[in-house]
Amino acid sequence: MLSLLFGSFLISIAAIFGPCLFATVRWYRKLHNSQLCLPPSPPGQLFFGHTRVIPSQNPEIYYQKLSKEYKSDVLYFQQYRTPVIVLNSGRAADELLSKRGANYSSRPRFVLFEVMRWGLTLTFMPWGPLFKAHRALLQKNFTKSNVLQYQERQEQEARRAILSITKNPSGWESHIRRPVFASNIVLQIAFGMELTRDEDSSVQVATGLANRVLAEGGSPGSTVIDNFPFLSKLPNWIVRSEALRHARKWGWIIRHLHDTPFSASKRHFENGTLQHNSFAYPLLKRHAENQSRGISSDLTMADINGAAATIFIAGFDTTNTTILVGILALLLYPTVFGKAREALDRAIGKDCLPAFSDRENPGLRYINYIVEETSRWRPLSPLGVPHKSLEDDVYNGMFIPKGSTVYFNVWAMSRDESTYEDPELFNPDRYVPIEEGGVGEPILQGPFGFGRRICVGKHLAQASVWIALATLIATMDISNSFGPDGNEIKPDVKFSSGLSR
Repeated sequence: MLSLLFGSFLISIAAIFGPCLFATVRWYRKLHNSQLCLPPSPPGQLFFGHTRVIPSQNPEIYYQKLSKEYKSDVLYFQQYRTPVIVLNSGRAADELLSKRGANYSSRPRFVLFEVMRWGLTLTFMPWGPLFKAHRALLQKNFTKSNVLQYQERQEQEARRAILSITKNPSGWESHIRRPVFASNIVLQIAFGMELTRDEDSSVQVATGLANRVLAEGGSPGSTVIDNFPFLSKLPNWIVRSEALRHARKWGWIIRHLHDTPFSASKRHFENGTLQHNSFAYPLLKRHAENQSRGISSDLTMADINGAAATIFIAGFDTTNTTILVGILALLLYPTVFGKAREALDRAIGKDCLPAFSDRENPGLRYINYIVEETSRWRPLSPLGVPHKSLEDDVYNGMFIPKGSTVYFNVWAMSRDESTYEDPELFNPDRYVPIEEGGVGEPILQGPFGFGRRICVGKHLAQASVWIALATLIATMDISNSFGPDGNEIKPDVKFSSGLSR
């Protein structure tokens, strides 16, 4: 009896892993029979490929080092049977992801994010009709000219946050995270209303934890679960994947941030109190009108929820984190802070608060450079969200297989010594044009993505960061604390590793 059970067990294991192994060997032979050369690659392992070679923490630094060692801005890796391409220069990323965008506009399947129940979120959606429909909806609402309508709200929220800090300086970080820029601004833009006290409290708790979900979940598309989707159905004690446990433990946060604001938005719409200039209002109105006429709606409630949640979730986390990194830079580089304060005092005086009407003032160009340098100095998403190649391709004589997961290494681009002098230094003056006595280094393009996957909320996010930092610099002093012994306490700076740092 025991031998029969053992035999059945072996047959089950073979049934599960046999096809995977066979497909891997078949794919490997096909790939390496190609007449073209793959991009440079370190030695891998049988079956695992480079899965165990690539470090789980800060892989972008490993890729940058390897790119220098191999003298190639394109690298090749193999995660089990998935080909992976890493682009380590802006030139390569622009050529492939932008100029050849038709071939690189899709996404690999993010099984781990499915476990988290991200829903219909544009960021992770593969190329196709649904992606085009969602992007069209979002793009027309967040053009450079259209986001001007939100400036008054952004100014109000920035000033409200600063006022809160003056009342409770020790809680400055919670004031940055909660009422300003991110939560309130994007919540109102996306869903068109303010939450009840209980709803607001629960959403704020979730937003506070969302950064942890994004930062500790690993690079999207790179886990064993993403490579072998069937493992997501098995219990933790069998799979033994930290990433899967993380997704199962914290996935409720992502679902909560989708559903709670959307439920409130629908309630306000039904009561006639939803703001008409919100993203959700015209979509809910169109859906209701179609239902009343007995017409099948082109957008489901899940579509509307996912599109609005894209604005909210992507907006609050990225904006808040960028502001916090900007504050860190101003703390570590007091001369930059002093120069920015002087520029504001000269341009608008000491009795006025900064406003968006001041943004194009030539005397405040240094504030614009601070915003750009913040994104370059510590890129929020060092490897971005990966693309997927739809067909075989060739770049500089290197073969890029169909179905490759393609990462763009923003960290390596930001540390390109041929482009940026002393790249570790936070130096807003690096962007001063040559004709004005500067070195004219280019603005880093990678932080907001490339091609047809470039972030649609770029203009809104940069505006929020600008008004936040400008208001902070104009009204506050930023310096280190002092201990009981009178010595300055310098911060121990560390960054998380994941989709969002």
